[in-house]
Amino acid sequence: KGYDTMYEVDFAKMEQRNEESGAMRKIRRKVLGGRAAEPGARWEWWGDDGKWHAYDGKDVATIEGAFATESNSFFTKDLTWNAGYDSLYLFMFDVMTQVNCESHTSRKMRRIGASGAVSTGVGGDAGDAGYVAAMADGSLHHGAAKKATTTKKKKVAKGSSSSSSSSASSSSSPAAPFDETTLEVVAVPAGVADAQRALGPQSLRRRTKDFGPMVSKDPHGRHCFELMLENEAKLCGEWAVFYHSYSAAALLYEVQAAIANVLFRFKSQFAALPRLLYEPFLVVPDAPAMLERFPAWPDRDHNHEFRGVGLCATSGLLAPDSEAPPKSVFLSGYSVGPLKGVLARLLAECGVPPAKVPALEKRISKLAEEAGLDMTPFGGKPCKSGRRGHMLQIFMRRSIVDRFCYGSFAYGVPDKKRPNLAAYLAKDAALQGQVRITANPHAFLKVECVRMFSFAADPTYFEARKDFQTKLVAALDPVLGDEDTRKRAVNGIFSGKPPAWWTPEDQGDTAAAFPHWRYVS
Repeated sequence: KGYDTMYEVDFAKMEQRNEESGAMRKIRRKVLGGRAAEPGARWEWWGDDGKWHAYDGKDVATIEGAFATESNSFFTKDLTWNAGYDSLYLFMFDVMTQVNCESHTSRKMRRIGASGAVSTGVGGDAGDAGYVAAMADGSLHHGAAKKATTTKKKKVAKGSSSSSSSSASSSSSPAAPFDETTLEVVAVPAGVADAQRALGPQSLRRRTKDFGPMVSKDPHGRHCFELMLENEAKLCGEWAVFYHSYSAAALLYEVQAAIANVLFRFKSQFAALPRLLYEPFLVVPDAPAMLERFPAWPDRDHNHEFRGVGLCATSGLLAPDSEAPPKSVFLSGYSVGPLKGVLARLLAECGVPPAKVPALEKRISKLAEEAGLDMTPFGGKPCKSGRRGHMLQIFMRRSIVDRFCYGSFAYGVPDKKRPNLAAYLAKDAALQGQVRITANPHAFLKVECVRMFSFAADPTYFEARKDFQTKLVAALDPVLGDEDTRKRAVNGIFSGKPPAWWTPEDQGDTAAAFPHWRYVS
């Protein structure tokens, strides 16, 4: 009291950290008499119908008892619905997820305390769920960013003094136009690159190869993690790496990648594309702009401005981060409510002629189901394994890391101990910690700036993804096939100012010809 210092509490490591001084203290949760801390607490799980369902009273007692201990995870077979099946279940309280260890089916869960306080865990899906919500509610639509900015100015000015009104209006106005000519990729000196290669993959520095209880027991999960570490080993000289977990936005990411393949020669055969519509970046084009605006966001990284441009990510594949550690969230994923209409809105925003949107939406949905992508949010079939999780492995040139990323705590709160993220990620140390990324298309569309790889927790979709992208591009080709349509689409996507390097011919063949060996070198 009286100091107004912010503290981070890491329940995974049971530590408290003073964000200003960096002082650390161990903490513990004390349970009296071995009884649940709140006898009136309720537990619920998220169903495929998009609703929360209550656990049986006996199961609530079991789960609440485990939750009241210091353990962050809990294994049990003693569950009412498991009678006669004898399956082992894992409950992960840090990300509030229940997993069947045999089928690997996962469900999100939540705890409602006796006081009514709701605990849903801190998960990496907040960013992609927010993107879906923004697409659904119109926050990303053309003109919406300008409208939101104008509204915000008026609300602040109404009950403020002229000086505070001026300050608030300044913080709400769009940033200076992004100058793509300043996006200079400086090659890492040979000696520095060699030193980074000698240190090895970013995720394995001063750290053992521990995939965690879920991934280590799953053949497909282990395979994906090994591939990610192989990519790190090949690219660690000149590239820093980040991991973004998502599930709800998977189809939207894939469609954006296919559109970018046709229009901007984006290498969609390797990865999905998390952001394409440029209008939100007129307000928040990079990390410095995001840091400048962050104090005015009462909802932190759930703010609509962040949703349009930002990614929640972590700086290590194996690190025990307090928010969405990859080895805890990759296989789980989660369910969301109905998203009908969102795909059609995205297609329209990306320049597909209105008359062609319904047929294309239907075609894309059919292709996605055939490939095995979970389509329940869009009114389609679930994926075969029940695993909705995805991981985007993002490699960024070291010279532009601080331009588009910053170190953070949960909810995007800036980490003052990592002011120079690029320097931190070059250390010979056990690297960990959250980051927030401004996924500006000017950087993410260019292979010399950013390279990405997509990994799906569902084995069927993981194997089919490249073929799915090929079919997606083929479906888009007749829709975006003529030059005038492509020009209109690009002008719409980039708010009337296409990248200087863009040319109007179909870019798909150029993108497809890019070899894998070159992409990982």
